[in-house]
Amino acid sequence: MEIKQAIANAFEEEVASLQGLLRIKSVEALGENGTVFGQGAADCLAYVLKLGEKMGFAARDVDGYCGYLEYGAGEELVTVLGHLDVVPEGTGWTYPPYAAEIHDGKIYARGAIDDKGPMVAAMYALKAVKESGVALKRRVRLLFGLNEETGCACMKHYVEKGEELPAFGFTPDGDFPIIHGEKGICTVLYHHELRPGTHAITRFTGGMALNAVPAEAAAELNWPERERAKVLLRQAEGITVSETENGLLVTAKGRSAHGSKPELGVNAIVKLAAFLETLPLQAESLALVQSIAKLYPQNTIGEALGINLRDEVSGPMVVNLGTAATENGVVTLGVNLRVPVTFGAEDFHGKMRETMAQAGWRESDFHFTEPLYVPADSPLIQKLQKVYEAETGNEAFLEVIGGGTYAKTMPNIVAFGPIFPGENCVEHEPDEFIALESLQKMTEIYAAAMVELANG
Repeated sequence: MEIKQAIANAFEEEVASLQGLLRIKSVEALGENGTVFGQGAADCLAYVLKLGEKMGFAARDVDGYCGYLEYGAGEELVTVLGHLDVVPEGTGWTYPPYAAEIHDGKIYARGAIDDKGPMVAAMYALKAVKESGVALKRRVRLLFGLNEETGCACMKHYVEKGEELPAFGFTPDGDFPIIHGEKGICTVLYHHELRPGTHAITRFTGGMALNAVPAEAAAELNWPERERAKVLLRQAEGITVSETENGLLVTAKGRSAHGSKPELGVNAIVKLAAFLETLPLQAESLALVQSIAKLYPQNTIGEALGINLRDEVSGPMVVNLGTAATENGVVTLGVNLRVPVTFGAEDFHGKMRETMAQAGWRESDFHFTEPLYVPADSPLIQKLQKVYEAETGNEAFLEVIGGGTYAKTMPNIVAFGPIFPGENCVEHEPDEFIALESLQKMTEIYAAAMVELANG
């Protein structure tokens, strides 16, 4: 049987299998019920391994950190590497985020495009390759991680344990045609004490993940009852002021987006800070929100921090203020940066730390992941270009992105799909979806890529 016909014959089954996987909530919950990354993540892994075994693949759980399905023979390995964990669903959904409902030819669910849908596509692509009887010179391994959204500890465990690394491979967790470069990624926390008193901020919170633009933020204020009416009358777009037992609650609504493209969103934490600095706050609270509004403006390129780096290969520095939390009288900001590929931590870390310290913020938990860059003339890139152009009839141009993928976790991997040129980027957003037409097409492309990488 031809590969494309096998894919078409099994497509209804593929859709149903994906819906079942999407209905398992797999937001990180470290250690839950004795699991590594949470019961949902563990259930997702068990689901795909069981499904893969039914397809005739060898299946293995790697200590609860990750797992894989494998088919074929040969000394070398082709790896398709994706993840089953998801970011929190957030608010603003038209359809339930874990119902996997189909509307207008699209499956709506958290994880539909990032990354459960593409990994199910890879499973059915390999199933079709198996059923076609095409001989493969290299084994094909589908590797499922459970911690991509919050640190990639799953793949660190896989590599450090000495598991086999690929001769060629890709992660279906980016854009088509091919992503051959990824900016460096930095995450860092900053802390600032709150001072109690009248007209003081008592709690400042917002966001759900470092790598997403926060859509909501809130601040609680200690405010004299006789002075509350004036503040309650204040109006601003996306800002709501209400009365509490001890003062005021100010909430801000923004618009979520992926942390690698914060310019597509509206940062609710920054919006909240900008509103609060117009109030007659006590000096310490005022200084705190003024520093946030000044150092993290909505333009997102790091200019106010003095770190607006840029190169011709990958463009500008990208800064996302992703989270704010308050505990024991201390506000903690979580910041996520995407660093141009020709720069390292030494080019920005010292300046950023100094600027934040001058504004009263103490740094902790600095972590930097080096950038990735694979030259256009590498065999891996040329093989994937050949496949993409043959399957779509379109030019397989190369991209460099700000988003980080599993490609950085092991050698000989680049991001290859799943988002086609012209499609909306809906990962990490409300109403995340995967179009059924795109799901079938990417399944065909991934099957062709497996054959090319295994035999080329």
